[in-house]
Amino acid sequence: MASAKTFERDEVESAFRHYFLTGPVHEDWVAWGKLFLDDAPYNDHYYGTFHGPEEIAYFLDGTMSFAAHVYSPLVWYNVDGNQVVYKVTNRADNPEPGGPPIEFPSLQVIQYAGGGKWASEEDWWTPQEMKLFNQHYTEARERAGQSGPFPLSRKDWGEWVDWARLPEGADPKPSWLGRDVKPITHIKEMTKGVRHPRPGSARRS
Repeated sequence: MASAKTFERDEVESAFRHYFLTGPVHEDWVAWGKLFLDDAPYNDHYYGTFHGPEEIAYFLDGTMSFAAHVYSPLVWYNVDGNQVVYKVTNRADNPEPGGPPIEFPSLQVIQYAGGGKWASEEDWWTPQEMKLFNQHYTEARERAGQSGPFPLSRKDWGEWVDWARLPEGADPKPSWLGRDVKPITHIKEMTKGVRHPRPGSARRS
């Protein structure tokens, strides 16, 4: 639930930086989930709604362990009262030497609750763009002669937001790495959260 109090911009901005560095940059989805209130709804308009730290961490650990090659450079963000709206590009480094990154965008809206915690999140992205992303990445891997597990490659954080990136030379260490986390390969494998009704065209895809 959103706070009735409006917090100082510096506090919201500082909390957002910690949120983004913990999750999309360092990929510690367990610690990131704990930045949400116990009853916080996390609404992904494709996968469903997840409530509280445990379900949120489950969702991110499961989906991101399946997509080990994907990382999320921050393109821009806007702080307005307790709300932060930000855009990332979901990016994979091109398997073909010299090729441009393969990517698709998403937009996030989060509400600050105070004390470094977040009251809610909404994620917006287009399934068709994700499918094209997967298709282009698979084709590039085939042309490059790559097979086997997806690489933990995070080469290009863009030229957008200078603080929102791994330190030079740092290796990614996502929270699912080395743990018994079952990758979620399809929405039907989700065992937590609430699925949304989907239009017929989406069900057929």
